[in-house]
Amino acid sequence: MTPVRQTINVPRGGAPAPPRRVPCFRDSAKACHFPAPSAAAQEGRRAERGLLVVAAYAAAVALAAGTCPGAAPPDRLVGLDGSVREGTVNTIDDAGRVRLAGGETVRLDGLRRIVRGGAAEAPAEAPARAVFPSAGGVLHARDVTFDGNVFAVDLACGGALRLPLAAVRAVRLRPAGPDDGAAAGDFETARTAVDVRRDRLFALVDGGAQVVRGALVAVEPDHVRFTWNEAERRVGRDKVFGIVLAHTGPNPDRTGRSLVHLADGSRCWMAVRRLADGRLDGTVSGGPALSVPWSGVVRMDVRSPRLVFLSDLDPVAVQQTALVTYAGPWRRDRSVVGGPLSLRGRVYDKGLGVHSRCRLVYELGRRFDTFAATIGLDDSTDGRGDCVFVVETDGAERFRRRIRGADAPHAVRLSVAGARRLALTVEWGEDMDLADRADWCDARLLKAPSK
Repeated sequence: MTPVRQTINVPRGGAPAPPRRVPCFRDSAKACHFPAPSAAAQEGRRAERGLLVVAAYAAAVALAAGTCPGAAPPDRLVGLDGSVREGTVNTIDDAGRVRLAGGETVRLDGLRRIVRGGAAEAPAEAPARAVFPSAGGVLHARDVTFDGNVFAVDLACGGALRLPLAAVRAVRLRPAGPDDGAAAGDFETARTAVDVRRDRLFALVDGGAQVVRGALVAVEPDHVRFTWNEAERRVGRDKVFGIVLAHTGPNPDRTGRSLVHLADGSRCWMAVRRLADGRLDGTVSGGPALSVPWSGVVRMDVRSPRLVFLSDLDPVAVQQTALVTYAGPWRRDRSVVGGPLSLRGRVYDKGLGVHSRCRLVYELGRRFDTFAATIGLDDSTDGRGDCVFVVETDGAERFRRRIRGADAPHAVRLSVAGARRLALTVEWGEDMDLADRADWCDARLLKAPSK
């Protein structure tokens, strides 16, 4: 039986037409009764149609903006000037141009950070094995071997990497268990030390830790070959917590590199070459190529050649004068009492921690255009303290602000174009120097983009 199209007419401006009988099917002798809709029902249908149109339009706009339900949140790009833009990063070309989904491009050297939208944080438990590159960071690994010249690393995030001996600072071969606390602590102390003259093997013996100094020969699937007391020994890998290799001096220059954070908890300094076809390609310290899936990247901290942190420079002059108390000498990337730089609950990785009165002078040599920092009294003061922050260039005062412990952090941004020297001073306030633990957080110098 074939249904019949049904039409109900409502006279314009009048009441609905009276009910009429319409055959339901062509070959049916029976009839069905269809009452005409009321005016209220018609109004409801028109409203429903309007809502459907609005919803369709909103969906189209959301699709164009990349924010439709279920889509990944946009990436966040933080500029050197602190500005934030949002968009989906599609590619990075060989010339350092970052292209967003809408076609907009920005320079990689004009960014401080790219934070992936919706990226997962590192798992609570990292893989047991890890390689610590000499440039800093950590690479979690499924397995690690060493043939006397090159470390072969089976990366936990997928893929493999071959690192020359000079590119590796330490290797951890097992996680820290309940009985490995001493070995883990000694391992971390040696790994982060500036000067380690001989290789060190951290072995687990009779429930305790033993440190052996000598030379690493090889890391094999079942054994570690290590020379000490002028003889080569074989130690079962299950008895070795890790090896710290001989190293001297600070970390190598990271200018122009990016610290790439991966979803598995790995962090690696990388000279980014390109992002294409869903993979981020570059080189790590020592020259080996590295390629990681972009979907596995949580964020990139860019060390732009246009940016220099003052904590990475040596001041040409230092003056520190205590009035009543003395908290200690100024510190790089830490508060003056040794804790993290923290203002109103926000922790900063870079900056200067000082105690009043302190004056630090830096040589600029007319190479920079802008000085920027966030200033305040460190959270460790518990709201106490009262001091004055002063910025000078070539002996001329450019900025002065009194800060109390209860005050909010204050952003400073000044032109230093053409300046030869920059001086940062923290002076005593009305409470003398009590609790004057002052922080110059993210204190940095910027160069204008090349034309």
